[in-house]
Amino acid sequence: MNQASSIERKIFQLLVVALAVICFIPGGISAFGGLNGSAALSGGAMIFGPDSPLRGFGDNQYRFAFGVFFAQGLVLLYFLSNIEKHKALFYFVALSLFIGGLGRLSNILEFGLVDDQVLPPTIIELAIVPILVFWHRRVASQS
Repeated sequence: MNQASSIERKIFQLLVVALAVICFIPGGISAFGGLNGSAALSGGAMIFGPDSPLRGFGDNQYRFAFGVFFAQGLVLLYFLSNIEKHKALFYFVALSLFIGGLGRLSNILEFGLVDDQVLPPTIIELAIVPILVFWHRRVASQS
């Protein structure tokens, strides 16, 4: 592997670490803090009060989904231990993030851009993640 491809590999790995951190921070806060934790992260007011009928089910489903998001970050870090050997894990996480982005896009198409904070993750999931998949193929083939 020449120096240019070594540098490219390190940049790719750094971006994957950044993606893992993106999974960890909102994933952890939302999995263990629920909708109210997410609201606090974004500087908003509490969504559920103690008497809200949706707190049990809605918050439970939300926490589960973000627990999965948090776990995706763990898988991304494991993938970095051997990016050639663990490519299937990377592709699966990328696919799940892309599908999540499609879900976000369907929300935007149905309700409009209700909150500007949903735009950056949607762009990451629908544009950056696919670029990383194609970039992985290039980086992995150079080793």
